[in-house]
Amino acid sequence: MKNLLHVKHLNAGYVLRKGVVHAVRDAELTLDHREFLGIAGESGCGKSTLAFAITGLLQPPGKVFDGEIWFDGQDLLKLGREELRQARWKEFSFVFQASMNVLNPVMQVKGQIYDAIRAHTKMAPKDMITRAKELFEIVHIPSQYLTAYPHQLSGGMKQRVVIATALALSPKLVLMDEPTTALDVVVQRMILQEIDEIRKELGISVLFITHDLSLLVEISDRIAIMYAGSIVEEAPSRVLYTKPLHPYTDGLMHSFPPLTGERHRLHGIAGKPPDLSSLLKGCPFAARCEKRIEGLCDQTIPVLQEMQTDHWVACHLYEKGKTG
Repeated sequence: MKNLLHVKHLNAGYVLRKGVVHAVRDAELTLDHREFLGIAGESGCGKSTLAFAITGLLQPPGKVFDGEIWFDGQDLLKLGREELRQARWKEFSFVFQASMNVLNPVMQVKGQIYDAIRAHTKMAPKDMITRAKELFEIVHIPSQYLTAYPHQLSGGMKQRVVIATALALSPKLVLMDEPTTALDVVVQRMILQEIDEIRKELGISVLFITHDLSLLVEISDRIAIMYAGSIVEEAPSRVLYTKPLHPYTDGLMHSFPPLTGERHRLHGIAGKPPDLSSLLKGCPFAARCEKRIEGLCDQTIPVLQEMQTDHWVACHLYEKGKTG
């Protein structure tokens, strides 16, 4: 089965007066039909830029420099502006970071769902009402709240309204950029579980971006770890949890406490990410890595390669002739 989404050697960033910020560097990514793929990494690693590049929402000074973004058999980078606008929301949709702020405060929430439907279809008003009720049932909101204004809803309910709007035209793919960040941890997990249930029920694919790796481990089919604009490791979520290969992934996995077992002191990852406005000479994680190989890691950028079945890593520790 061909991939629903395949990002090939994507380079994107921001052209500023002081120079170019290379926020996404040679990124490689695949997403299958009906799959839940999580992308994790600390703030500033390029996750949101990648999502905006995929959906064609990267506005100036943002720019896609080169690469390919194949979605359902067509390269999105070769579509015209109007073609891309028609595909967006109908073929794939986006749930923005801090998306609760996306809702118009002076418009009833049903009107905001209707706007998305009107922009892409000629659905009759009575059918739009029926569709809005169906969407609210999917995201577990009583239909009487269709006439509510955003300020009358809790944070979790507003988030569900935004998700319902993203599902309005039954897209094949929904990209979600840290949609639960502003919510408390209990509501975060509840909504994430509901997103996974919706994905399975409707047969859609989900690309979920977050800096909170613990949210993804139990629910994602696969997880891709992003650092300094590049995918440094990708594997099935259980494999990544039990046997992370990249030192950065290992550090992230040990940054949150387990629920069982003996207690032990947690340690953060020393240092900070590199400046993305400068060209990197070696591995972007080398300066922070306790396992770096002097003269190699600081001189040569590692290539993402498959070490085991469906387990990819970009690290010199696992190249031929090195045990890691």
